[in-house]
Amino acid sequence: MKAQKVRRKNSKLVAGRKKKDLSKVTTEEFFKQDFENDTDSDGTDEQNEGKGDENSEQEDSDSGGSNLDPAEHKMSLMKLKDTDPEFYKYLKDNDKNLLEFKISDDEGDDDSTNEFDNKHIPNENLEVASDDSDFEPEETDITEDGSKNKITLQLLKTWQEKILTDKSLTTIKCAVDAFHAALNTVAESGDTTTMRYKVEGSAVFNGVVQLCIMHLPDAFKSFLKLESVSKDLHKSKRFPKMRGILKLYLADLLKILQSVSSANIITVLLKHLYQMLPYTQSFSSLTKPLLRILVKLWSTGEENVRVVAFINIFRIATNHAESVLEMLLKTMYVKYVENAKFVSPNTLAEINFMRHSLAEIYLLDHNLSYSHAFLYVRQLAIHLRNATTLKKKENFQAVYNWQYINSLRFWTELISKSKKSMLRSLLYPLVQIITGTVKVIPTAQYYPLRFHCVQMLVTISKETGTFIPILPFLLEILDSYDFNKKHKTVSMKPVPLMCILRMSKSQLAENGFKDSVVESVYQLILENAANESHTIYFPDVYIPCIIQLKAFLKKCRVASYCRKIKQLLEKIEENRKYIETERIKGPIDLKNTVEIANWENRIKTDGTAIAKFYASWIKLHESQKLKLLTKTEEVSEYKLPVVKKSKKRQHDEQFEEESDDESEFELRVKGTNGDTGKKPTTSKPKKSKKKIKISKKNIESEELPRENTDIVQDINSDDWN
Repeated sequence: MKAQKVRRKNSKLVAGRKKKDLSKVTTEEFFKQDFENDTDSDGTDEQNEGKGDENSEQEDSDSGGSNLDPAEHKMSLMKLKDTDPEFYKYLKDNDKNLLEFKISDDEGDDDSTNEFDNKHIPNENLEVASDDSDFEPEETDITEDGSKNKITLQLLKTWQEKILTDKSLTTIKCAVDAFHAALNTVAESGDTTTMRYKVEGSAVFNGVVQLCIMHLPDAFKSFLKLESVSKDLHKSKRFPKMRGILKLYLADLLKILQSVSSANIITVLLKHLYQMLPYTQSFSSLTKPLLRILVKLWSTGEENVRVVAFINIFRIATNHAESVLEMLLKTMYVKYVENAKFVSPNTLAEINFMRHSLAEIYLLDHNLSYSHAFLYVRQLAIHLRNATTLKKKENFQAVYNWQYINSLRFWTELISKSKKSMLRSLLYPLVQIITGTVKVIPTAQYYPLRFHCVQMLVTISKETGTFIPILPFLLEILDSYDFNKKHKTVSMKPVPLMCILRMSKSQLAENGFKDSVVESVYQLILENAANESHTIYFPDVYIPCIIQLKAFLKKCRVASYCRKIKQLLEKIEENRKYIETERIKGPIDLKNTVEIANWENRIKTDGTAIAKFYASWIKLHESQKLKLLTKTEEVSEYKLPVVKKSKKRQHDEQFEEESDDESEFELRVKGTNGDTGKKPTTSKPKKSKKKIKISKKNIESEELPRENTDIVQDINSDDWN
């Protein structure tokens, strides 16, 4: 009977453990079940001997062990370490209080209140793992020593292999998280405590960046199943899954662009950004920060950085909404004006690039550009009006500066390139502003500024086919300035006027100033004559020019100036005679504009002598200008004096150096008495040995005694080393 009860009780406990879900069993129930199986059956039978069958069945249905002896409870816990070490380890890690069981004075009391007071209440969030997974290593982000997962080169190589074949976002997310951790590692305000990965070392950092730059664009593209990255990426079914990862990566890419200072690295990042630009259209919050960074790099970066940054700006401007383009027009023009404040041979190329690229942005939308151009041209006109009416120093300075001139040059280039658009309506006010700028201060000091303005007028006339009276501004210089007066100082070469607006008083006294003025007048008249050489009105317009050039030759006594002006006069006379003979060949109806246009196109196609001469001359002139900008002129062009020692001094002077422990050395000079311009005495001079002690720190500041004068000779190109 007793054996049957024990077997029935054990079968119920086993069945109960199989039916119950182990994850839902509390720690106390799990412990009591194992405890009842491990206890001796004799002790249980002895407790149930004095009771009837009904009491025994009632105890079977009870939770079991409520009348258990505490000493046996303690022994069972110790026995559990040998019988079930896995469960004992689990209790030790999660519930040490249950194992540290102590027998109190009232342990034998059967009061139910003590039973509930000593009852263990487990943590509600406690999760019990299955027996099979107790010894399996879990893929967690925290290692046993509490540190984060460290990125290694081997792990990066594994990701690189998986990122091209894995169709899920797992590897992509790992790469983006590693890039985020790498960026926060080098950032000053980066918080690395919340990062999933830990990046240490420059090699690992470079490997993470290289992995993302080389493989992420193709990985995003393959995950979205796109043949080419299109404009409407947000319509893809898979795009919502990668939206968060993509936004995090793009934001980190903008951060690293702001923090990197190396031009080569910025260029690589900008090229990578160009591939990722279609993805930025889905995140409107990133557009303004992105444009702010690109405009800054376009205006202040190095040459390669400027070019790649503009390529990114141009792609954004063509693919985004009108509001983005409007913001670009205003921001980029302000940056251009700020950078055009100072012009030098070093900054001229950068300013020219900014002007050309800005014109390309304005030509994307003529109607939108017209509203901006109208306001800015009107602002230039207001400054000019204040200068001509108020005639104060600050008003003159508001017009006669590089920012004003470069602004005029930009609008000249923009309006010249725009054909059949609203921007052409600003041509007349722009020409009036340029001519008015020339007339504000028509003195010799501002001849360079006049030449810049005349060059703009020549460009407008050439590109638009509009007649502009340019010759009076140039012929006035030949008539008013006295080129025969002697110069006070001599300069080796003409003063370069391309980076000058105003001449100083010392520069006006140099002969190089007159050389530059004659050269500029020659160039501009020749260019304008070549542009209009095919027109039917050429002989009539250039008659005053021929008369004034002949008058200049009569009064000028400088042979070099007369030679250049005479050559210019001959070319103009030759073209005048050619046009007159062509006009006599057949009658031309001056009222028929179509017939006149056809006649001029025929002459232009055949080519004129002065146009061919100018084409060959400008090539040589541009090459010389390029040499000046790049500073690659041959030194032999300058006849510089050189200091050569006399043979006597070279033979007599000897130097001996001695060093000691105090980092000092002695310099001994042997020589004869110095040549001071006096005749030498008849007595034989005594050779003196001078001993000079010089500290090593002060050697550059000390001056050695010289006993012989130096001979100044001209340098030859072969002597320069």
